[in-house]
This record gives sequence, structure tokens and C-alpha cells, in this order.
Amino acid sequence: MSIWMNLLQKEFRMTRNSAIISLAILFFGGLWLVFLSYSRSIGIIILPAAVLLLVLLFYPAIYMLRSLAWEWKVTPHLWLHCPQPAWMLLMAKLTVAMLQMLAIIIIAAGMLLLGIAINPNPVQLGASLSSLFSFVLEVGTYAAVFIIAASIYIGAWATLISVAYALAGNYLGRFRWLGGIAVFVLATAGFGQLQQTRVYKQITDWGAIDIGIHHLPNVSPTHVATQIYAGDILFYFLLTVGLFALSAWLIDYKVEV
Repeated sequence: MSIWMNLLQKEFRMTRNSAIISLAILFFGGLWLVFLSYSRSIGIIILPAAVLLLVLLFYPAIYMLRSLAWEWKVTPHLWLHCPQPAWMLLMAKLTVAMLQMLAIIIIAAGMLLLGIAINPNPVQLGASLSSLFSFVLEVGTYAAVFIIAASIYIGAWATLISVAYALAGNYLGRFRWLGGIAVFVLATAGFGQLQQTRVYKQITDWGAIDIGIHHLPNVSPTHVATQIYAGDILFYFLLTVGLFALSAWLIDYKVEV
């Protein structure tokens, strides 16, 4: 564990300055939006917060693609000949990406709640402040859990795309980008076809879980927002682990400088 912590600290130091600058920009930009929402409309801060949450779905994927691209280009000998197994290196990168994403979520959530709390026109909110706070916290928690889980899954595919790009360089030379495209097509078109099959539905359609909203404004009973399946959760969890494991194995045994 101490070896992995050293790798984590190294990865953190490599991205610390850019992360601090980005978070500072987000923080002060959020304060500016809070001020605008106070003087104009609460929608000024709600809409950017929703867009930011959607963008965060791809944050770990973008981080992994950029970080691995830098490793392939700048330090391939050091990285590929590192005595630690590849899964440690990949998990260190993913952990830093997730910590940065969590910091962004916390800042965005704080700014949204602040904008709601200081809103001078409660009529805009359409509900009492306490009920709206409860609603935002509940829905925000659901959204954060989904975004974290989905972003890790997308990041796993992005990692495999980057590794396939590096691996294809051993065989295709300057056309190595075809390897990345092949994995991307598999992750989109190919997997989309798999989801339409009867076998996939039999594997995943079990253990129904109702996701209810208990603090929906102006609605007294619990409202069932959606339904998910334990089979889906288990399937995507195992697939995500498998994608990272495959990427680590390819780096350890197949990718060459």
C-alpha cells in the first residue's frame, strides 16, 4: 500500500498546480454566478450547475486520455519499465481524477445551495426554502452517485482506448490511431447491439430497485422517479473492473516502447 501511496502522491504533484488553478476559477466563477442569481434570476446558477454535472460524466475519461497520452509521448521508457504493476499506475491516475471531480462536485453543490439560500425572491423557487433544500440535497445525492459510477465506467473505456492506441503502434506505426477507433466502435456500436439481445436482458433484468424522491415540492407521497436493476449494477461493475484489468495486462505484457 505504501508503494501505491507513493505513486498517488507523484500523480497528485504532477497535476496539483493545474487542478488548483481550475478549482479556483470554478470557485470564483461560481461566486459571480451566485451574485448574478441574487440580482436577477435563480436560473442563472441552476442551468450552469446542471450542465457542469453532465460534463463531469467525461472528466475521468478526459483525465485518463490526457495523462496516458503524456506518458506514451514523454516518459514511455520510465513508465513501461516501472517495477510496479500497471494496475497500480492506472489506479493512481484514476484516484486523482476522481478526487478532482469530487472537489468540483462539492464546489458546484455549495454554490447552488448558496444561490438558493440567499435568493431574495422566494416566489421564483416555487416552494419553501426548507423543502427546496431537502429536494436539492436528495436529487443532488442521486445525481452525484450516478455521475461518479458512470464516469468511472466511461473512464475505463477511455483507458482501454489509450492502451489500444499505444499497442497498435507496435504493428501499425503512424496508423496506431486505428486501434483507438476500433475500441471506440466496440464501446459504442458493438456494446449497443449487445444490450438489445435477449441474453443481456436475462443477465441484467433482476433485482428491481425503485429510486424514490421523498422531498418533491408540493407533492406529499413518495414519488418513484425511476427503477434500476441490481443485475445492471453488477454487470457494469464487473465490466468496469474487467476493462481496467485488461488495460493493465496489456501494458504489462503487450505494449512495447
